[in-house]
Amino acid sequence: MNPMTSLGLRFVRRPGPGGRAANLAAFGATAIVALLITFLIAGTLGLSERNDRIGWRVSDSGDSRTAVGVTRNVEDMVDGKPFQRLDLAINNDQRNAELPAPPGLPHAPRPGEVYVSPALAKLWGRDLSERYKISNPTGTISSDGLSSPDELIAIRGLEPGAPGLQATNRPNHLETWRGTSTDERIAMLLAFVAFGIALVLFPVLSLVGQAAGVAAKRREHRLAALRLAGATRGQVLLLSAVEQAVLGFFGAVAGLVAYTVLSPLIARIPLGGGRWYVHDLTVSWWLALVVLVAVPLLSVLSALIGLGRVSITPLGVVRGQTRKGITPLRLTLLVVGPVMLGVIGSGGALLPLVIGVGFGALAVRVVGPFAVQVIGKILARTAKGPVALLAGRRLVDDPKAAFRPVAALVLSGFVTGFLALFMPYGINGDGKDTAFEFYTTPARTAVVAQDAKDRLAKAGLQGEVTTRNQAVEIVVASNDREGVRTVLYDLVPSKVPLTDAEHDEHQAGIYLDMRLGVALLLGLVFVTGAASTAAGAVGTALDQAGPAKALRRSGVPLSVIERSSRLAAVVPVVGVGLPVVGFGAMCGLLLSGGQVITQGSWGVVLLFGQVVVGLILVAVAGAAGAPVLRKASVG
Repeated sequence: MNPMTSLGLRFVRRPGPGGRAANLAAFGATAIVALLITFLIAGTLGLSERNDRIGWRVSDSGDSRTAVGVTRNVEDMVDGKPFQRLDLAINNDQRNAELPAPPGLPHAPRPGEVYVSPALAKLWGRDLSERYKISNPTGTISSDGLSSPDELIAIRGLEPGAPGLQATNRPNHLETWRGTSTDERIAMLLAFVAFGIALVLFPVLSLVGQAAGVAAKRREHRLAALRLAGATRGQVLLLSAVEQAVLGFFGAVAGLVAYTVLSPLIARIPLGGGRWYVHDLTVSWWLALVVLVAVPLLSVLSALIGLGRVSITPLGVVRGQTRKGITPLRLTLLVVGPVMLGVIGSGGALLPLVIGVGFGALAVRVVGPFAVQVIGKILARTAKGPVALLAGRRLVDDPKAAFRPVAALVLSGFVTGFLALFMPYGINGDGKDTAFEFYTTPARTAVVAQDAKDRLAKAGLQGEVTTRNQAVEIVVASNDREGVRTVLYDLVPSKVPLTDAEHDEHQAGIYLDMRLGVALLLGLVFVTGAASTAAGAVGTALDQAGPAKALRRSGVPLSVIERSSRLAAVVPVVGVGLPVVGFGAMCGLLLSGGQVITQGSWGVVLLFGQVVVGLILVAVAGAAGAPVLRKASVG
């Protein structure tokens, strides 16, 4: 075994003074990185698997002359809950016999057959029996043909050319029952995941860097001593790589184990219309391999980048030379993302939008240290006591190290500001819930209105039927909404009697996914921020052990040192984080074309929650770092 490899493994087992706390912090941060990466990749793959099972329902890949069948999606309601009805007709019996059956079904439903999901089967009753003219469902759809165990779907077989499936109705023509088109709701979720990855990417990378550099100062001095003793640059880098790779690997294993344990709970998140099947979120062997390779590799790269100064100038490290200041050229990056988002707008292609959002988040990460440096200079010049003076000088001396522990938390401010103005809250709730409305051709308006009156009279219901242009509006004084719907069912072929409010309920699912997605996204960002801030507090305490020890020997009270450390942690969050929230809000506003899409007080609550959670995390992190600083500065 290479001597440096053996020495690196020894340093992991016996890390020395302060090393155990550093290694534990790095291990925990790396485990959270692995957990988040696994969650994002597994969730994306799970959405694709869900779509593979239901994509055929929205496919329109066939030619009307050669299609094996036609389908049409219809919005329906039962027991006050929205569900989808898929009308299906087989056009070519011979070809149908040769093709595999639709996913989750024993065969393509024949005329008069109705297959339902298990969740809809539980709601089956007299109304559905009368609407579909069948006492009980023909069968249930297995999990192979459902997006979710909670999905409400009915697949009804009809004769070719039945009302709603005629050429004038523009049904979907299928060449096969295994089409792979993307469902609208899942397509929206995949787009949201792309935005989410762009927003979460830099906080996660920041956490990776934090995990790798949590004991940077301790490692710098140790490796610099080895350089001065004759070790080559390559040997020093190999030693650091081995140490970080071991920590990264075990952290990745812990993250995968944690995800596997949590996956049943994650599967209960009702995205895309319901809970998940656990097998959709199960980690495959190749995904586990990717995580076990990628996380340690990212950790090693971050560690090597951070140790570049040691490998080149070990004497400068030992002598404690001040790092070179940060130039204002970084400020130019602030204009790239907003300009892209303003030019492209929300109607642009997905990839340019994701790139624009990514540039906005990158600007925060790159400009943050410069802002900390400026704030530190102001704080040091205006200090009226030792606490502010020490905190300000520390920020000026190494703004990158000062910003690194709170980088993920500050980036979460960008995410919050962006979403607070850009993300739609939902439908406005103005839809009428008192009248069923049908749209038909002008020639059939009077016929449909008369048919509605006859049906209501036959059922003994009192109602008002009015017509205007191509619309027929029906108001019935009855509390039995589903019973009235059953009486008026198929009044207009392939159109279910729904009120405006019920139409809104069908569309509300997308907005519910958005709101839940925002909550998940912010949860990921805050978990990342919490881990990064806590790990950073430990790393900062170890970094400041030498100066703190010297200050204590010179008579500075430990309370002053700890207060200055806490102030140096709070200043980047408040001084940089709050402007970043405004920067994120500006990016969201530019993307939306200058219109505040968010409705109600949701955006205000989001912003307020961001500030409160950020301050709490800083306080908790300070509490985590204080014991380490107190112990490391003794002597």
